[in-house]
Amino acid sequence: MTRSPLHWRGLRVPFITPWSAEAPGEPPIVPRRWGGPGIGYQDEHHTDRRDDVLWLRVPVAPGRGTPHFAGVHALRQRQAMDRDLCQVCGGPTVGDRPDGRLLFLMHSTSGRPVSEGELSAAPPVHEACAREAVQECPHLRRGWTAALVKHTPAWGVAGILYEPRTLRPRPTSSADSDGLDLVPYEDDARLRWVLAARRVVALHGVEEVALSALVGAAEQRFSPGCAGISSGPSGQ
Repeated sequence: MTRSPLHWRGLRVPFITPWSAEAPGEPPIVPRRWGGPGIGYQDEHHTDRRDDVLWLRVPVAPGRGTPHFAGVHALRQRQAMDRDLCQVCGGPTVGDRPDGRLLFLMHSTSGRPVSEGELSAAPPVHEACAREAVQECPHLRRGWTAALVKHTPAWGVAGILYEPRTLRPRPTSSADSDGLDLVPYEDDARLRWVLAARRVVALHGVEEVALSALVGAAEQRFSPGCAGISSGPSGQ
């Protein structure tokens, strides 16, 4: 199903951009009540967890208020990662290419290519949407890199780690560009104490690509906020 694009002051707003009406709530973090040690919510619902990991609660009200172009909506980011949706238009990227590969676009001032096994919290992107982004996004004008990827297995999450004794956020250690800690799914000890805000995948079967070689044309103006197009996690 094609999603209707949202606009603000004549600019198209990317799918994973949060709006002012979608500001995250701040329910108190409490000790987990079931399933062993960890963090939870006082009024926790089964929808608060994915893969047994507690997720940041965010309202869903796209189009209401003003867009926060520099931010990322936690739920829509997770949906885009799980379903291979384009971070710009929200449409499916599977089947966009005859070879079945997905396109990933990242900010890179150094021009360093995407490496095999690199981690990413940025969802894939359509070729046409990527061409728009590199033309209209100030963030990407400072440098970018793109790659076609064969496989994107789930790796873990990026989020806020809590101290078990105080239930206060820990200082970040392996922080990504959003100031979040990267926690792999195999690290059960830390997964119990993280409040997830991003799904993270590993990129395999990576081939660097120039967007000028891709098929597609930019027909609609892309907003200058370029939410989600970022360097993201760079590795384990």
